[in-house]
Amino acid sequence: MRHSTATLATLLVLTNVGCLPAGSGGELDYELTQFDGCAAMKEHLTESYLHTFSSFGMEEVAVLDSGNTDDGDSSGSRGPSDYSTTNVQEAGVDEPDMMKTDGEFIYLLDDGALKIVRSWPAEDSAQLSEIPVEAYSQDMFLHGDRILVYSTDWVSRDDRWLPITTVDYIDVSERSAPERIDRKRIDGEFVSARRIGSDVYTVTKQTPAHPTSLEGIMYDAWKASYTELTWDSPASVRKMAIDKLRDTLRPHIQQAFDEMPVEDILPAITHENGDREPMMGCTDILHSKEISEPGFTTIAHIDMGEDRLKVSGDATGIVAGSTTIYASTNNLYVAQSSYSWWDGFSEIERVTRLHRFGLEKDETQYAGSGQVDGYLHNQFSMSEHEGLLRVATTFDDWGWGTTTDDRRSGNNIFVLDAENPQMPVIGELTGLAPGERIYATRFQADRAFMVTFVQVDPLFTIDLAQPTAPKAVGELKIPGYSAYLHPIGDDHVLGVGMNGDWDGFIEGVAISLFDVSDFAAPEQQDQITLECDYSWSEALWNHHAIMVHNNTVAIPAYGYNWDGDHGDTSGLLVATIDTKTGLEQIGFVDHRPLVDEIWGSYESYMPSMRRSIVMDENLFSISDIGIMVSPLSRPDLPIAIVPLL
Repeated sequence: MRHSTATLATLLVLTNVGCLPAGSGGELDYELTQFDGCAAMKEHLTESYLHTFSSFGMEEVAVLDSGNTDDGDSSGSRGPSDYSTTNVQEAGVDEPDMMKTDGEFIYLLDDGALKIVRSWPAEDSAQLSEIPVEAYSQDMFLHGDRILVYSTDWVSRDDRWLPITTVDYIDVSERSAPERIDRKRIDGEFVSARRIGSDVYTVTKQTPAHPTSLEGIMYDAWKASYTELTWDSPASVRKMAIDKLRDTLRPHIQQAFDEMPVEDILPAITHENGDREPMMGCTDILHSKEISEPGFTTIAHIDMGEDRLKVSGDATGIVAGSTTIYASTNNLYVAQSSYSWWDGFSEIERVTRLHRFGLEKDETQYAGSGQVDGYLHNQFSMSEHEGLLRVATTFDDWGWGTTTDDRRSGNNIFVLDAENPQMPVIGELTGLAPGERIYATRFQADRAFMVTFVQVDPLFTIDLAQPTAPKAVGELKIPGYSAYLHPIGDDHVLGVGMNGDWDGFIEGVAISLFDVSDFAAPEQQDQITLECDYSWSEALWNHHAIMVHNNTVAIPAYGYNWDGDHGDTSGLLVATIDTKTGLEQIGFVDHRPLVDEIWGSYESYMPSMRRSIVMDENLFSISDIGIMVSPLSRPDLPIAIVPLL
């Protein structure tokens, strides 16, 4: 293998995947294989462009160019004895977010800067420093005295605007004077990342280039082939148009790729001095037999235990389109929907392919692939447990509603043998709630909870103790839905979502507590709803906005009343959780004191609440203008105010 002499973060992308998993016969369409050279890669990309262009038309073709985990090490006795951290899916697997804490300090990405706030003692909280980062920074990791910041932006290169991910490596050992010690730019947009100890696995996505000279040729060919087509044209007529278009374009696209230098195609890293270095070679790229939309999904390893960012080897990408990422402490999974390779006209296969990569420090190896019917809702649709991958899917028709053509219609649970390179399905539960789709899923050991919705919210309890025969054992129908589920011990589940009525009308942001002690007969034990005519919350789509710690839950919420008597409201909904007595709202924290502190009386401005932290008996509410500290027992009574200047 080619080894880099450059010094950066251990941005080692899928190293040593040169061998396919043992036992793989390479006979399944969804298995990944390596290109045997750059010519094969260019040929595959040519077909990918033809596929994408002829499937969706000119307007859809990209214009392309050549569980909680510790956020960091606590400083010991000087800090609080207990504090909440980022809300994550798997214990021991940290996820990037706009805010991190080590108890003594809070680190925030705000307005193009990393801002550091002293948070202990709580009543003495104050901003200590800031350091500029990229303008669109929304995600970071904290490990000891190092912070890794991700920013996605657009850069101009060869008269094109291209997505790029900037990685800033910042030393915060002196909290009053943080120092950026390295910066790396990775081709493509930031997808997600996971941190396990000091090891960070960063996923980016980019589309390989084609020359601008092709744009006119592609548009003219598309127009000539599709002028006489309508969406109700017979399938045979559509196929003739597709074939004609591909025959016209193939030699032009093939020639363009043949003439293009390989280094203009492969994903690259740009150093601070402007030098670009490919992250991988042609034979490091994996692909399936199926021709899908052109795009490289790249997984890079960064060691936050290093003093500098450094590259130490080849990298490998996957030719894959839209992806969903999930990671356990041992494996990272890349899920790819069949929309990525659908031709736009034929009957869609409606499946999801799952590719597993073993995580072994900087040894990230392709380990196998599997396939399930239907589509994933989000990362919580996947869960690894004792060598098995459990996957929740909805089998529907182009998002317009579930089909009724076979047993798969509705919502499903599949159990795959993740340790087998071909990841076969060994158990399945299909056809739950036909006509509805998944709004939330949560796996807990050998159990699962699933919420589907169309007018009312069935909460299903699913027994996975027998992996070969999963079964739904309980169902609870209630108005509204939960968009996020959080186990509270073994007998309760917290739900964050929207309340509603029995006719399907959505009424407002709600926190629900479900009693699942009788697994076959789950009950809604209690619910708190934001009392407004209309309300919403970032917590409905971003679980990092939800804070669940000990017996406290807090979510940001925004509300509006149509009659205008009460006006808008924006703040932090705070409640206690008691598995015997239920939920009790103990406060709704708004940041009007911060508005007064910064601008004086300015009642028309309502800060957007973003995050919250519990430190011992103190609550830190964090909005887009600052931090307010209050006793947890009286969340609306501030003891410290920290404007973000």
